[in-house]
Amino acid sequence: MKMNQNKKTLKSSLLGISLALLLATSFVGCTESGAKKEDDPSILLYLANNPNSANEVQRICLGTYAAANSCVGGTEFFNPGVGCSLIKLGGKTTDELNALKECVLKKVNDAVQPCNLPQFTYALAQQALAGAFAACNTSYTTAAGTTVDLKGYLVY
Repeated sequence: MKMNQNKKTLKSSLLGISLALLLATSFVGCTESGAKKEDDPSILLYLANNPNSANEVQRICLGTYAAANSCVGGTEFFNPGVGCSLIKLGGKTTDELNALKECVLKKVNDAVQPCNLPQFTYALAQQALAGAFAACNTSYTTAAGTTVDLKGYLVY
């Protein structure tokens, strides 16, 4: 009699453990895998913390960073809070930032391989800088023929 009771207890314990494992597995399976592209809040945070950023150079910079971040599908984006700060942009002209914008948009709007399409996005900003935006991190000649040194303009 006692052995039958032990078997029943063992069976119910194993059944309970199995159900608990199945439930735990289903909860883990229901969590988001991270494959979904997250929105980049850094530009909004920058603007919220710097409401007086009416500077033309900063506006061009923020738009350029938004475009560059459209090519990043992971969680490490280009950082406009650092890259578009007044300290970082000190002495930069609208012509220089327009050259950066032109370079970035050239890759974003590429006819063959636009980097903002999901199949061409990069997991990290660092990879995008080394890949699609490599030309935007060196001397760049604009469509108007002006050469601008863009090294260090895009930061992550």
